[in-house]
Amino acid sequence: MRSLCLLCFSLLLATAAAAESVRTITVDSSIQDAIDQVPLDNHERVVIEIPNGHYNERLRLDQSRVTLRGESRGGVTIHFNFPREEYHKRYDRFGAGVVNLYGDDCVLEHLTIDNTQPTHEHAFAIYGQPNRVIIDDCRVVGEGGDTLSLWNTAHGMYYHRNCEFRGAVDFVCPRGWCFVRDSKFYEVLTTAAIWHDGHMDPAHMKFVLTGCEFDGVQDFWLGRNHYPSQFYLLGCRFAKTMADRPIGVVKDLSNVPEEDRYQWERKYFYDCHRDGGDYAWHADNLDQAAGSPTPDQITPAWTFDGRWDPESQSPPEVVEVETHQDKLYVRFSEPVAGAVAATVTRADGGQAELISGDGTARLVFAGGNEDSAPATLNGESLYGCHATLAMRRLGQVKLPETAPRRDAVILVIGDSTVADYAAKSTLQGWGWGLRKFLDDRSTVINAAANGRSSESFRSEGRWERGLAEAKAAGGPHYVFIQFGHNDNLGKGPGRETDPAPGGSFRANLRRYIAEARDAGAVPVLLTPPRRRLYDEGTDRLRQDVGNAPYAEAARAVAAEEGVTLVDLRAISEQLFNDLGPVTAARLQTEGDATHFSPAGARELASRVLQDLCEQMPGFERYVVEDRLARP
Repeated sequence: MRSLCLLCFSLLLATAAAAESVRTITVDSSIQDAIDQVPLDNHERVVIEIPNGHYNERLRLDQSRVTLRGESRGGVTIHFNFPREEYHKRYDRFGAGVVNLYGDDCVLEHLTIDNTQPTHEHAFAIYGQPNRVIIDDCRVVGEGGDTLSLWNTAHGMYYHRNCEFRGAVDFVCPRGWCFVRDSKFYEVLTTAAIWHDGHMDPAHMKFVLTGCEFDGVQDFWLGRNHYPSQFYLLGCRFAKTMADRPIGVVKDLSNVPEEDRYQWERKYFYDCHRDGGDYAWHADNLDQAAGSPTPDQITPAWTFDGRWDPESQSPPEVVEVETHQDKLYVRFSEPVAGAVAATVTRADGGQAELISGDGTARLVFAGGNEDSAPATLNGESLYGCHATLAMRRLGQVKLPETAPRRDAVILVIGDSTVADYAAKSTLQGWGWGLRKFLDDRSTVINAAANGRSSESFRSEGRWERGLAEAKAAGGPHYVFIQFGHNDNLGKGPGRETDPAPGGSFRANLRRYIAEARDAGAVPVLLTPPRRRLYDEGTDRLRQDVGNAPYAEAARAVAAEEGVTLVDLRAISEQLFNDLGPVTAARLQTEGDATHFSPAGARELASRVLQDLCEQMPGFERYVVEDRLARP
């Protein structure tokens, strides 16, 4: 009986600890005042409870992992009269919308958000650049265009359920990935209701709508797109007032290569019907989509390409456990929070307490007999940080077998597109940018130097010095190798090399690979990035040869030597083409089409690491995945 009582008491304590692990703030008068109580570097789930009432204010949410929870959708109204042009007249701290979202993993539920300006000009009810945002059981309405505008163009993923949307042209217009379930749309003009921009990842970005209802004024238009897009509509119902007008492309495609034009034309339907009779253009055609998915396969997880499942009820998994002396490093499949009360029980019953990592994907514990293996994670207070409809707590978890802590010393060699510059320089190479995305086990030794080729880098002793520094740091474990820019013919004696089969460039790469392996490292070859030179009047890079022979040589050597290749030439070409000349300009300094700004260096570094995580199993342990979406 006493044991049973102790067990019950322990369960009560665990339940109380779990409940206390989520911070709650109740709005007194201003929602923004409540938001401002959350630190900008917030790492835990914070729920802001909003009592019924009318809140005439604009909001800005920069913090991540915040839930704005209304008492009821009909009872909580956040409203403001704010045409988009008003913001451009005088910029302020809030942003262009009524509610402005910039944090990740935020949730809006049981709210009405209304931009009350009365005209049909552009007027955001919700605007921002978040990632993994959920809007559940909300009314997002206005009379203007772009009512719901979530525009994290490169990485944004958005999920909406049981909502009501209203507005004028393009009033639901996601950039990135979006999944909408069981929601109602009302178009107040004869303009397009929905719009999508997937140009930053045309092969994957999708706009999926399932079980939705569309209504509007007589002859309202269902949708349109200016950019590469993918629309999937399943089980949707259209009012009789919908025009006989397919989702249409409103861009002149004459400058787009013919083989790419299909990216604008991907509109897929299944079991969609119109009151008063169907139109031919929304007949079932899922079999024409890439991979011919079935309706059952088109889930949120499928929509977001396995990167996020907002409907998941499964807690994060323990991926691995590493040890060093009495410290335990527990890595999860996603960031976890609520870790203050978490402990690890060792096989001999000893306890290890948390010392760091709350809110990240890697918790560090210390204590107990280091010779006794960790057995159980006591994680009743732990929960996953990625936004989901349900709170996903871990509970007690049996830990997998451990391995010694594995540090990584990464030696990077190359030219000015790779190198470190002075701390406040307007230029940086992608090797500098790597550090932002790697955890504390990783040391980057960037030996790359301006103006060096595969020949001169070695002849000046830089390779020897870089290896020595990496060995002194306990490595190298990886060597990243990128040359080509300064190997071009015409660069002069001591620098130029021949990229042809049997030539000196390929021989130099093979020698770096062999010596990296001799040093115990995993070599990685990278092709030189493209120069940002566009064909006049287009969004496409000029098809000049540039460093093409050297890129091809690197590809050939990688294949011959069995080395991982990051095709940075192809990656940068896709990036520049996706962004276009205006947006891509921020990645480099004015008048320079070769070297990178700090923002550009981080962008390339994030793409290098994403590619390596896909190609080299195990390398992902060093990468802080959530940072990749915010380069």
